[in-house]
This record gives sequence, C-alpha cells and structure tokens, in this order.
Amino acid sequence: MTTHSEEFRKTSHQLELEKMFRTFYAQANDPAYHLPHPYAYYEQEILKAVNRYPDSLTLHKCASLLKEEAFFDKDTDTLVHPHISYFPPIWHIDHFIVIQIVLEGSITTYIAEQELKLKKGNVCIIAPGTRHAVSCFSEANAMKILIRTSSFEKVFFGILRDTDTVLAEFFTRTLYSNNPHPFLFFAGAWDLEMMEILARTIREGRSHRSFHTQMQNSLMNQFFIMLLRNHEKDLVFPEHPQGSQNENLIFLLKYIQEHAASITLPELSQLFNYSERHIQRILRSSTGKSFTEITQSIRMREASRMLRSTDCPVSQIASDLGYGNLGNFRKIFRKTYGMSPADFRKGNSPAAP
Repeated sequence: MTTHSEEFRKTSHQLELEKMFRTFYAQANDPAYHLPHPYAYYEQEILKAVNRYPDSLTLHKCASLLKEEAFFDKDTDTLVHPHISYFPPIWHIDHFIVIQIVLEGSITTYIAEQELKLKKGNVCIIAPGTRHAVSCFSEANAMKILIRTSSFEKVFFGILRDTDTVLAEFFTRTLYSNNPHPFLFFAGAWDLEMMEILARTIREGRSHRSFHTQMQNSLMNQFFIMLLRNHEKDLVFPEHPQGSQNENLIFLLKYIQEHAASITLPELSQLFNYSERHIQRILRSSTGKSFTEITQSIRMREASRMLRSTDCPVSQIASDLGYGNLGNFRKIFRKTYGMSPADFRKGNSPAAP
C-alpha cells in the first residue's frame, strides 16, 4: 500500500482548504507565521475559512480547547482524517487522544515546550490535556487519528496490563500523570502492515455499516499491537529541556527487564555511557521508581512465577535471581507478597483449594 492509496488521498474539499491557507500564508508576510501562537493570532484567517467552509471538520469549533463532543458522534470512537497543510499552528488542548502519522514529507509538532520533527513512518501519540500545535507548511501528507480517551484505555492499556512489565508503568505515567513528556514518539520507518490497518480503519469509518464502531476499535487494537511489536525499539525518549541528548528509554528498560538478576547500576551506566545519577533520573522520571525498585520488582515477579510453576528449591530460585543471601530474599519476598516463599507456593500450587 502506498501513500497515494485512495484512503490516504485528500478530498477536493480538503485540497481547496489547503490552497486557501497557502494563500493566507503567502499574504501574511510574517516570518513567525509558521510558529505556534494562540488562536487569536490567526483568528482573521480562520474566520475567513469558516465563512467559506462552515461544515469543515478541520475548522469545526477551532479554538484553544477541543472537547470530545465537538468531534465525535454518539456512536463514534475513532476518527481519521488528513492534516491540512498550511493550516495555522494554533496552540490548543484536546480532551481526547491524538495520534499523528506522517505518510509523506515531514511535519513539526510542538508539545510541552519541545519541538519534534516527524518524518515518513514516524508516529506520535499525544495524551489528552496536553498543549500542542502542528506546523506543516509544505505538501507533506500526515494523518491524524482521534480516539475517545475511554476507548483508548480499553484497546491500548488492556494490552499493556496483560504484559505486566515495567513498560506498562512507563506508558501509564507518560500518558496520565504530570510527566514532563506526555507523549510517545516512535521514530520508525514506513510500515506497510500498520498502513493497511489504518486504511481499513478509514474505510470502516466511511462505510457506516452495522458494527462499524466495534470494527474500528478492533482495528485500532491491531494497530497498537503492531506498533509495539514492530516499533517498540523505535520509541525515543524525548529530549530534556536542558539538553539535546535523546535516550532510547525502551531499550534501556528492556535491558533491565532481561538482565534484572545480574545487572548493577555501575554496569548499566557503563553500558549506556550515562552517569549513574543520569540513569537514576531517567528511570525515576519515566517510571516513578529507582533502579533498585525496578530490578527488585522484576525479580519478585519472576520469583512468584517460578514458585507457582516449578519445583525448584527456594534457595535455587533466590540464587538464580541474583540473591546471594537466602535470608535477604525471604525478607524481600515477604515484604512484597505478605507471606514467605514456602507459604506462597503452598497457596498457589495446582492442588491448592
């Protein structure tokens, strides 16, 4: 599937809007026009477009705060539409999930005082309640997926809760807390599988056949699974405001996940070429936990699994998970689960009532 597929083509109506806003941009003679501003800065141009296209989705209730009822019909959970090039980059806050996908060219997204350059294949998920703006003053082709927050939680967080890993904590903290980085940026390449799912989602939205909402939710479920399966490695930790260094946080967390029984903070620091203090800061800001708390949580989770599903002696489990002191292992396990490893195994064995 190419970027020129029928589902991804802009309508004649949308192309007319682009032409109009391109004219406004040329006539503005304003070197700051392409930078984010409040709605009032572009109000004159917006009102001209609204008068000409009063029913346009792009212009509908164009303001600084966009609520779900302004976009979603009663039986609609997902909307997919192209971003209108040359549309003024208005600072605004959405009460729903926004996903940006670049099909051709590039766009600039401003989020939480940070600037992101999205190229072909890149995906950015923006949390509800996040102030942001999109600047696209070229012939780029970018799609926006709008999802009701309740639907997003059902189709996306359901997947993460099932995994029961430290990644779930990261996503939850990123999207639903006062994290300074309330967005997820996947710097991946063009993905045919994901684009086919997106095209089917667009077709379902246009068809209005019976069960089209349920079908769209199912397709978005597939979209998120594919995003994690194919591009988990492409999730890039945002730049810190005081520097220009990016951290591939997911790779860092996955490494801890896979080596929790043996990895130490000094070894992790040397491997990723960060200071120990910097790694602790990254982990604390993204998961709410320290290095020790993360590794201990992973070890305890694995210990509970081994106690339930194997006959390995407790001493061997403690040793396999990197605990040289059996008494220390028992103490931490009791603190975590409220009982000794032996009692936990007894209560969770197949023969247990």
